[in-house]
Amino acid sequence: MDADRRGFRVALVAGELVNPAEGELDALAVLEQEDWGAIQLPAAEYPDAVAGPLLEQVAEQAEEFARNGYTLAVIRGRAGLDEALARYGVPAPPAIDPETADDLRAFLAGAAR
Repeated sequence: MDADRRGFRVALVAGELVNPAEGELDALAVLEQEDWGAIQLPAAEYPDAVAGPLLEQVAEQAEEFARNGYTLAVIRGRAGLDEALARYGVPAPPAIDPETADDLRAFLAGAAR
């Protein structure tokens, strides 16, 4: 397999951390700095009927990455994610609900091992 700029690491990221309000944690900026890829999870305010199919798509993508040796992590997560992953045979990845960018960086460093 050819080298991947993401270092074969992909985070499943809460929608609220992908488009943060001013002054809040910008998870994408940290992931980019740490050479991680990202898959956006449906926002918490989405009703289950909307989020369910989106979580299925995320789980399908996560299974593909996991099958190809990528490290997965979850940042903040979303209700229903673990169940969607389980349907694709993907165990729940390590997860964090970080308060700060430094918290996230420390978690990512440990998850990458």
